[in-house]
Amino acid sequence: MKNFTRRGNWLDQTTVEIRSIYTLFLVFALIGHLSFILIVTSQIGPGYEKVVAHYRGGEDGDEMSFPKEFNELLEVTHFHAYIEGVVLLVLTHLFVVIPISPVLKRSIIGLAFGSTLLALLSPWMIRYITPVAVFGQMAAWLGMCVSYLPLTLMPVYYIWKKK
Repeated sequence: MKNFTRRGNWLDQTTVEIRSIYTLFLVFALIGHLSFILIVTSQIGPGYEKVVAHYRGGEDGDEMSFPKEFNELLEVTHFHAYIEGVVLLVLTHLFVVIPISPVLKRSIIGLAFGSTLLALLSPWMIRYITPVAVFGQMAAWLGMCVSYLPLTLMPVYYIWKKK
């Protein structure tokens, strides 16, 4: 934990064991990101009608689905709020120490937290307010994909970059 109190880029100055632990965490995070993309595209679907049917129920081709119930949305939100918050906390702590533009850092971090928050709220809006909120859900998914990759991959590069 003392590494996080240092100033500047300390990622490449830690022991091999610490760098290995950070790298392995980032590998697991990358697997999580990639599986998220697969879940979204295979279980829900990238199209407007498929996302609406997933949350509000309806027919999608040969399949019929029921609206998501309040308790189901509540359980998913509860789990994802905790786990995504913790993962983002760790990812952003590793990300803020890499030597890139502060504006770029803030932009990527802001996009990650903002899109994740939108992804938590959108199912509720789709289900209970308007199906047009699907566009918010799709924007959240895109924002998460765009921001999580640099949060995951850039620290790995700087952890192992030679001085």
